[in-house]
Amino acid sequence: MTTIENIGVAQVNAILQQQISTRRTPGLYYAFFDAGEILHEFTGGKADVKNETPVTPQTTFYGYSVTKIFTATALVQLVEQDKLSLDEPVKTYLPDFVYGDGIRVRHLLAHSGGLPNPLPISWIHGVEKHAAFDGNRFFEPVFQKNAKVGFQPNDKFAYTNLGYVVLGQLIEKVSGLPYQQFVEQNILAPLGVSEYLGFTRQNHWKVATGYHKALSFGNFLLSFLLDKKRFMGEATDGWKSFLPTYVNGAAYGGLIGEPGAFIAFAQSLLKPESRLLSPEGRQTMWQENRLNNGKASGMSLGWFKGNLAGQSFAHHAGGGGGFYCELRVYPESGFGSAVFMNRSGFSDARFLDKTDAAFLRSR
Repeated sequence: MTTIENIGVAQVNAILQQQISTRRTPGLYYAFFDAGEILHEFTGGKADVKNETPVTPQTTFYGYSVTKIFTATALVQLVEQDKLSLDEPVKTYLPDFVYGDGIRVRHLLAHSGGLPNPLPISWIHGVEKHAAFDGNRFFEPVFQKNAKVGFQPNDKFAYTNLGYVVLGQLIEKVSGLPYQQFVEQNILAPLGVSEYLGFTRQNHWKVATGYHKALSFGNFLLSFLLDKKRFMGEATDGWKSFLPTYVNGAAYGGLIGEPGAFIAFAQSLLKPESRLLSPEGRQTMWQENRLNNGKASGMSLGWFKGNLAGQSFAHHAGGGGGFYCELRVYPESGFGSAVFMNRSGFSDARFLDKTDAAFLRSR
């Protein structure tokens, strides 16, 4: 059994509690874990400000772009099943791919294909439209409107949600299953987390309300970026609420679930024998991409790479209207961490650098 220093726990709890006391977020969940268990868990603040509902380990959060590492895992699974090659042009599998025949599958996974990245905040729909919503149809005109690449394949790194929309379509074409069904059957079900993590809100889930600070420049900007009357609710105690919605592209940001289910995914990848990928598959997924000039891009296949307290990590953040989260693994030491907040986040804050350092340095 792994233990962590009490001094690290005190430091981390102080950092987390400050996020709530200084009104950086209404509520928060954090965990530091190894492959077998959660070593430290913190919950604080409100999942629902109006009803004063506290955050608990069973509170459900939107994962947004953390979904991309599930998509990457699914692609590497298909590689291990000999159903596709990372170095094959995307157009081999998707003849209607509008960005030419030089972009390979690995380029999309590593955000080095040059695809544009239109602002996605308005790519959402209400729960009442979800059953009939067709994501592929929605993105047809988006691709046509944004059909010009920004650079030659693997010349640069440039984050793009559209690349992961294409990867979702690729999974569907190669596997013969809808993207969501493939992830359910090959990732969620083997981990036993289907009841707690998925692409459709379940009635028994305790979904947190997402918020944005009411008196903020960001809230003012939202007036120009989406229909606030349609997608946002009332303000309570200085927090403007979001109504329940879904993103239009499941493969780049559609997962919703309990923190423990996201953590179970990360823990599986830390185990010597994972239910999801072989050691070689994980090594392939976490190998940092090098650009055409030989420089490291800071990105592997789906995961950002970094180093903290002398330990390398693979990481992804997820953020959008009302929610922000990060999920991270330290493959060499076997640790991982996660944080979930019910406030808007639109960039990777690397918040886990602040918390994890206390644990890693205390060892």
